[in-house]
Order: sequence, then structure tokens, then C-alpha cells
Amino acid sequence: MNVVMDQAENINLDNWSLPGYGMQRQSWGVPPKDTWRVENKFRQTNARSKTSTLFKRFNGHYIAVQSHRRKKELPEQIIDLTFVEPQPREVKDYRYTLWFVATCLLTIPAIVYSLVPFSPLWLGVPVITALILMVAAVRLRRHHFDFLALNSDVVLFRVDALASDQARVGAFLETVCAGISLGQRDLPEGKQRVPLAVAEMRRLHKEGVITGAQYEIIKKNWFAL
Repeated sequence: MNVVMDQAENINLDNWSLPGYGMQRQSWGVPPKDTWRVENKFRQTNARSKTSTLFKRFNGHYIAVQSHRRKKELPEQIIDLTFVEPQPREVKDYRYTLWFVATCLLTIPAIVYSLVPFSPLWLGVPVITALILMVAAVRLRRHHFDFLALNSDVVLFRVDALASDQARVGAFLETVCAGISLGQRDLPEGKQRVPLAVAEMRRLHKEGVITGAQYEIIKKNWFAL
């Protein structure tokens, strides 16, 4: 696999080495499936959306993501953790505004009713509205960890913090971060990592992990270094 930069620099990514590093990483592509050594498995199931996702970390710094949606198996996605940001981005939104409005709808009419008695039937509307808002807050809440492509804000895969207990999620995040650290030990510094990263993002684009627009954004970020 060759990557051409500026129509002049030709770098062979199938047998790449960096002078002075005393190491050589044969083939930066995904290893054949019959050579996989699976080290960790983590499954998440979301009954509400009827989805199931199985994460498999293998060969130290690769992760396979296999999802099922409404009993339909989606294409397996293979990601080299070498090209993932070292720490995930935590996204947390428990819809506190909806909870606040619901609380106001329950307490304010009750306070007014205690001061100025009126027909209890009028309390039905704010109570029902408050209950609807509470249900919406529970259903719309979000808490997940996004693993981003290195040197970008593009999400490669996501771990739902609400689909599993906190201890299991935390343990899995640690194993993923360990895989990222392991893979990036062989990654050179500065511009010499550009062709490797761009080649991996091109592979992810071809396999449908990221869109064409996302690939162009990531590529632009790398070439701006």
C-alpha cells in the first residue's frame, strides 16, 4: 500500500520503518481474521432501540464493533486504535431542564392551591404535563463516551454509559485506552505519522465507518500539521 504526498514523496506503508527507532512494524493494515487474538469482549444491549453491540479488542490495539439492529446484523467495523485519541470524550445530558420544569409544574400549583383554594380538577393539567416531561427526560437522557479519530472531532465508535453498569463500562474504557497507548508506541512523531493516519482513515471511509465528508475533514487536519 503506497501513499503519495505532494506528488513527490512516496512512502510504502506495508513495510515502514523510521531511522533511529530500532523497530519495524510489518503492515499497518488489519491482520487476517485467522490471526486474531481476542483479549476482551464487551456487549451492550439497548432494549428501547432494539440494538445490540459487541466490542472485541484483539491483537493489542485493534477493536471490532459488531452491531445488530432489530435482529439485522450490520457490517462489522474494524478500527486500529493506534489512530484514536488517547482519551474518550464524555457526553452527559440528563435533561435537567425538563426535570426543573416538571418540578415547577408540580410545586407551584400546589403552593397556589394551598393559598387560594380552587377546584382540584385544575391541578390535573399541570400534573399530567409534569409526568409527560419526566418520562421525556428519562427517555431523552444521554451519557456516552465517544472515541474520536486522532487529530479530529470525528467519532469512530461510542460506548453507552447507560446500557451497562458503571463498573463494567469503566473497566472496558480502561482496556480500550490501554490498546490505544499500546498502538501509539510505534507511531512516529510529527509529519511522519501523516501518511499512516491518512491511509487508515481512507480505509475506514471505504468500509463505511466514516463518511466522505468526515474523511476530508480528517485529512485536512493532518495535512495542516
